[in-house]
Amino acid sequence: MKTLNTRAIVLAAGKSSRFKTNRSKLLYSVCGQPMILYTIKLLKNLGISTTVVVGYQADEIKKLIKDSAFKVDFISQKELLGTGNAVGITKKTWDKDNILVMNGDGPLLTEEIIEELLYSHNNSGAVVTFLSSHSMNPEGYGRVIRDGKHVSIIEERNLTDEQKFVTLINSGIYLFKKKFLQDNIDNIQLDSIKKEYYLTDLVKMASDQALKVKTIPVPYDNVRGVNTLEELWAVEQIKRSQIIKHWMTQGVRFELAQSIHIDWDVEIGIGSYIGTGVHIIRGTKIGSNCTINAFCIIDNCQIDDNSYIHSHTVVQDSKIGKNSHVGPFARLRNNVVIGNNVNIGNFVEIKNSEIADDSSAKHLTYLGDSTIGKNVNIGAGTITCNYDGVNKHRTEIKDGVFIGSNNTLVAPVVIEKDAYTAAGSTITKDVPKESLAIARARQENKVGYAKKLKNKNKKETESSVSSSVHKEKRSKLNFVGAVKPKSAQNL
Repeated sequence: MKTLNTRAIVLAAGKSSRFKTNRSKLLYSVCGQPMILYTIKLLKNLGISTTVVVGYQADEIKKLIKDSAFKVDFISQKELLGTGNAVGITKKTWDKDNILVMNGDGPLLTEEIIEELLYSHNNSGAVVTFLSSHSMNPEGYGRVIRDGKHVSIIEERNLTDEQKFVTLINSGIYLFKKKFLQDNIDNIQLDSIKKEYYLTDLVKMASDQALKVKTIPVPYDNVRGVNTLEELWAVEQIKRSQIIKHWMTQGVRFELAQSIHIDWDVEIGIGSYIGTGVHIIRGTKIGSNCTINAFCIIDNCQIDDNSYIHSHTVVQDSKIGKNSHVGPFARLRNNVVIGNNVNIGNFVEIKNSEIADDSSAKHLTYLGDSTIGKNVNIGAGTITCNYDGVNKHRTEIKDGVFIGSNNTLVAPVVIEKDAYTAAGSTITKDVPKESLAIARARQENKVGYAKKLKNKNKKETESSVSSSVHKEKRSKLNFVGAVKPKSAQNL
């Protein structure tokens, strides 16, 4: 399909007032990608030169597009005077014979639909071709009204009672012949009520001039408007469903698929299983035959083949090797790298650390700013004290080390190869190779002392009870013959 003779004008200046959020709707994400980028990327893939009209929150929109490495031209609409004005101020960029005009909020629009629009327009002789659709709930849309060969688009507020029953809606996507635009764009009249210039008036102008106008009906979901947060939610549900269905065709099984959130740029290998309520986001790549159990969040990660993520685990900005287990209720964050055949158990948090092959930390552990070698065992309750109140320091645990339960490792510290640390130790100094480090108070056993302690405690308890009873009796006697409170009524 030849698109080199087409210039796109993307309308991105509006205030999105119906969102009621003080933020442009084009900055909101659908399945992990801002809406405006869906439109810009589609046009780039088709090889169509693009001009973006910005106005409200222009700096944020321009930065977003530039940061995404898309090359477009920007035109600022200083006064938000409607779609007709927005297109009119782009005249200097009309360097092609066809001018494609579309809104910035089209996350469900496909390349195939735009290709069909271009093909039909170029082969029909029409001066304007636009996409239409039938909607069972057309409220909020302009309607396409036909009277014989005459075609017009009437905004909803101007509809007659009879016209309100028309279900054929305007999608807001048009393809104009440049010559027609040049001859007519300045003839659009200012709407007396809204004080705006409407691009839709050009359709009626073309019909009034007996010029050919063509409409192409397309599925409603592909051109759904996104003008409220409810409509944003509906569009995201559709997009998410499309993504999940795609991965189903690639051999990925989903449990309760409607509860799962997967971003547009996620990759999942064949034979993997995704549990209820899982979120997989920001370009995560999951290998083959992996299991991500219920209610996990996997954010910008790589998980290699045959690994198992147990329920309620959060993994962010990290890499997990092959055949490893993580969770349940574990958290990995800030560039954690887990090797192959590693076991990270329940209630373990790891930050900015590397754990080599065949190592394990199975219970109730915090490992921050650490480098851990192969075949290392981290005992339950172990923590690395990596922060001194000013700076972070690293802990290095080399191959074959055994860390006993309830250890406190005060960084900076190095535990050399094949060393042991005793349970309950606070390690503040480096431990040499193949050594046993014990850093705890020495245990002392006092024979027979437990019996003496029990007798002492018994006497103290009896004395305390006797004293309490005596005080209570004296308190009650003080009320005899006087006005009695409830506590003295039984005397």
